[in-house]
This record gives sequence, C-alpha cells and structure tokens, in this order.
Amino acid sequence: MGVGFRWLLASSWTSNVGDGIALAAAPLLIASMTSSPILVASGAILQFLPWLLIGLHAGAIADRFDRRRLIMVANAARAVVVVALIVFLVTGIANIWIVLAVSFLYGAAEVFVDTSGSALLPMVVKSADLGTGNARLQAGFLVANQFAGPPLGAFLFAAGSAWPFLVQTLCVTLAIVLISRLALTPLPP
Repeated sequence: MGVGFRWLLASSWTSNVGDGIALAAAPLLIASMTSSPILVASGAILQFLPWLLIGLHAGAIADRFDRRRLIMVANAARAVVVVALIVFLVTGIANIWIVLAVSFLYGAAEVFVDTSGSALLPMVVKSADLGTGNARLQAGFLVANQFAGPPLGAFLFAAGSAWPFLVQTLCVTLAIVLISRLALTPLPP
C-alpha cells in the first residue's frame, strides 16, 4: 500500500502503545495517591471526556489544516504534558489534581492525533485500499491501545510510578519522528 502508509501505520501503532500505557498508569497513579474510588474513576473518565467535548471540532480542524503537521503538534503537546508530569513525580510535587489535569490534556491531544490520522489515510492509499488500510489502523488501535498497552503500563508502574510515563513519552516522541517521514503530495486548493 506504499511507503506513506507504512509511516502512518508505524506512527499510529507507536502512539497507541503510549495511549494504552496511559489507560492503566494514570488511574494506578491516582489510586496510589488516594483511596477515593471517585477520583480513581475520574482519572479514567478524563482520558475519554475530550472525545465527547471536542471530537467533532477536532474532525473539522483536521479537515482544514495539514493533517500530518497536526499529528506532529498534538503528539508534541502530549509529550510536553507527560514530561511535566514526570518532573512533578520525580520532584514529589505531583498531586491528584495535576494527574487529573494531565489525563484530560493528554486525552484532548489524543483526539486530534487519532482524528487526523484517520483523515490522513485517504491521502496516502488508493481508494481501493481504504478498507484494508483502515482495518490495519484499527487493528493497531485494538492491539496496542486496548490489549498490549494497559498491561505494559501496569507492569511499568509496578517498577516505579514515573516509568510508564517515561515510556509513554518515548512512544509519542517516536510517533512524531515516524509521521515526519511521511511525504505528502500537495492537494489542489
């Protein structure tokens, strides 16, 4: 399906591993800070709430701007937010409210990455390959984000509270590098 698709697929799968790590690590971090089930559940909810709040807007923005660049900027924002959390964890400043804010901000940027990635697919594959390409992107989402990422996040959290977030940052940064390799032909206005 082409080199462009492989770069998009590699970037998507890599960032989805980081997203899956966050699915387990953020609630575990909150659970280690409090015994309140409401706050623990809030950590998980805040990762998905941006889809409800800005999902449609992210789609409209992805239709109007350079999708590859939007993915790179949103992934860079995710990396910055998670690095800030790592700094707060290492220095001992982190509290529940910081973790909740990071969960929401990370989720908001994830909306832009996933929406732009899906919208980018028709630009890198032929019309006949859209079904196969979308299936591979979704398979990567299911395997990396839903199946492999959360256990990896829990395992890394057991090694230390900052480790899953460090690996998450590395995944998102690698996703930026991979998507930057994608060369697009300019579309007519």
